[in-house]
Amino acid sequence: MTRPPLLSIIIKTFNEERKVCLAIESALAAADEIPGQVEIIVADSLSADKTVEIAGRYPVRVVQFADGQDCGCGAGVQLGYQHSSGEFVYILDGDMQLLPGFLGEAYRRIVQDARIGGVAGVLKDTQVTNQMDRFRQKNEASSKPGELPYLNGGGLYRRAAIESAGGYAANRNLKAYEEAELGFRLGAAGWKLLRLPLPAVHHTGHDLGTLELLLRHWRNRRAMASGVLLRVAIGHPWWWGPTFMLIHPLAVMAWWFMFILALTALPSWVAWALAAVLMAVIALLALKKRDLAHVATSVTHWHYGAAAICIGFFYPRCHPETPIASRVLHEPNALQPSVE
Repeated sequence: MTRPPLLSIIIKTFNEERKVCLAIESALAAADEIPGQVEIIVADSLSADKTVEIAGRYPVRVVQFADGQDCGCGAGVQLGYQHSSGEFVYILDGDMQLLPGFLGEAYRRIVQDARIGGVAGVLKDTQVTNQMDRFRQKNEASSKPGELPYLNGGGLYRRAAIESAGGYAANRNLKAYEEAELGFRLGAAGWKLLRLPLPAVHHTGHDLGTLELLLRHWRNRRAMASGVLLRVAIGHPWWWGPTFMLIHPLAVMAWWFMFILALTALPSWVAWALAAVLMAVIALLALKKRDLAHVATSVTHWHYGAAAICIGFFYPRCHPETPIASRVLHEPNALQPSVE
């Protein structure tokens, strides 16, 4: 019997013809830093461009959804995981490049401590074109080192940790927040997650403006993943994690409920008091950030998020461990694609 690989690198893609070659080539180069066999799996969400054709030129496995209804960020990770067999798994987006030296160090740290379930590094944006990118940079969402509740921007995970925390690398129902959900599950199962103060990946994200990006996320239902995440968390010991992470849009929901109640069934002074509270919060945010554009985008995004939660919370879901129908388009040593 053939020994399973030591590491599986999963690259999830959707219309990444301009970037996928850099992602794959960086993964192939990083594989040399691992003292064992490495397999690379490109998990494609039915790209309409030449992503799959380009990926097929490399010694990688290319898999794709059989049903377009299954496509999504969480499902893309799980599709790759479903086709992987490595003792360790690295999750990489098709618009990212692994940087030299990181994967070897991440592997060294994770094997040194049996309590570590995942290791990430610092994400470096190569372009910043909208407020979402600026928020990520200012809040150090993908760059703050130390022990963390979840890892943004990809990372190296122990398969045994994933299997002990539900058996799936990402919840297929989530079109966003899949890394956070994985982190919360791993933490509840007793695993540590660590971000090293080392550059791990270059990220070349959307070239859309803030409004265009928010509209796209609303149309493709990615925005509603916040509501799906909160629904998924119900009944689990890690429910507080998503609740705290989404505290701002949840607070906006509570404020609007109380404000409407005040207008319809309470003394008028209650509505005025609530309005004053909102203005005070905005003023404090402005003093803290000293950036009116940041403040305006934050307040808008809180309301956007609140609306998205209300819709996404009621979306239908399937069990996250349900196998995803897929097809194998290319194998490193095969000429003909197969269908699963």
